[in-house]
Amino acid sequence: MNYEKRRTALLTDLKADAFLIFNLEGSDSVSMFYLTGFTGEGALLLSAKEASLMTDSRYTEQASREVPGLPVEEIKGDYLKEVTTMLKARKLKRVAVSSKRMTYYVVEKLRELFGGEIIAFEDPVMALRRLKDPEEIARIREATRLTEASLISLLGEIKIGISERELALRLEVIMRKNGAEKVAFDLIVAAGENSALPHYRPGTRRIKKGDLLLFDIGAQLDGYCSDMTRVFAVKEVLPQAREIYELVLRANQAGIKAIRAGASGVAVDTIARDVIAQAGHKEHFGHGLGHGVGLEVHEGPRLSPLSKDTLQPGMTVTVEPGVYLPGFGGVRIEDLLVVTKNGSEVLTSLPKNRLIEVG
Repeated sequence: MNYEKRRTALLTDLKADAFLIFNLEGSDSVSMFYLTGFTGEGALLLSAKEASLMTDSRYTEQASREVPGLPVEEIKGDYLKEVTTMLKARKLKRVAVSSKRMTYYVVEKLRELFGGEIIAFEDPVMALRRLKDPEEIARIREATRLTEASLISLLGEIKIGISERELALRLEVIMRKNGAEKVAFDLIVAAGENSALPHYRPGTRRIKKGDLLLFDIGAQLDGYCSDMTRVFAVKEVLPQAREIYELVLRANQAGIKAIRAGASGVAVDTIARDVIAQAGHKEHFGHGLGHGVGLEVHEGPRLSPLSKDTLQPGMTVTVEPGVYLPGFGGVRIEDLLVVTKNGSEVLTSLPKNRLIEVG
C-alpha cells in the first residue's frame, strides 16, 4: 500500500495548513489505517511538511513495527491537551478535521485549547477511499473467496431443527479457521418469515421444511471486507418462493448489467427497481440497490434513489435487490463488483441461477 501517495492526495486540495485524525476507542480506525497502515489508537497530523503519528505507551512498540518510516511522538498525559500543544508548536493556523468521524465534543475542545481555526469537512478521507487501487481490490477479492468457501463448507451442516443462531456461530468459526480476521459485520442468517426482515439478527428460530434460508455474510481479511447474500430453500422449493427468487434474480442481473463507468447511482438503482415494480412488488423492495465496500462494509458510492454518485473505474459496489413478503419470507441476491473501464468485474461467484435446496 502506498500510504505516502494517499497522504499527498489528501492534502492536495485541502484548504488548510494540516489535517488531524483522532482514533480513540475505534472512532476513526479506518482513516488511520488507510493513511498509515497503523491499527492502534492515537492521533495523526498531516501537513505539507510532515506526517506525525501521536500515540501512548500502549502502542509505541506496535507503531514501530507497523509504520517504521513514520515519526512517532509519545503521548504521556491528556491526548487533547498534548495534541493541541503540538499544533501550537508547529505554528499552524488552520487545521482540518472530519466532521463525520470526530465528535462534536472533541471538535469544540480542540477549538477551545488550540486557539487557531479548526475547520470541519465532512469526510475527505472517505472521498479518496471510494476509488480502490489494485492492492485493495486484490484484498477484497480474497475476502470474497474466503466468504464463499466458508458458506460452501457450511451448507453440508444444514439440517432440519438447527437454529439460525447456531448456523451463524458455526459460519463465523469456519471463516476464522479459513483465515478471516473477523466477520465484516454481524452475520445475517434468517429462516422462513424472518428472511422478510432485511437487517434481521439471528435468533432461536429453528429451520423447517419449506423455509427460505437467507445468508447475508462477509469476512474481513487484511483490513478489507466482503459482502454477499445468497438464499436457499430447505428440503423443498415452494411455488411462491421460486416465483420471488426468479424475480429478484432478474433484477440482480439487470443491475449488474447496468454497472459501468459514468452511470449514476440513481440510474442503476432504477433499472433494477423497475424490474421488481413491473412485477407488482414495488412496495416489497424498500432499500437501496447497493453500496460501496472496502475498509468498511458500507461506504461510498451508493446505488439508490437518493444517490448523488457517479460510478468510476476502481469503485467496488454491491448489487442487492430484494423482495420481502411479511409473514412468508424474503429473497435478496447480493453480488460484489468492481467498476471497470468497460463495465464491471463480478467478484462473487457462488451459483445463484436457481433456488437451490439444502438440508
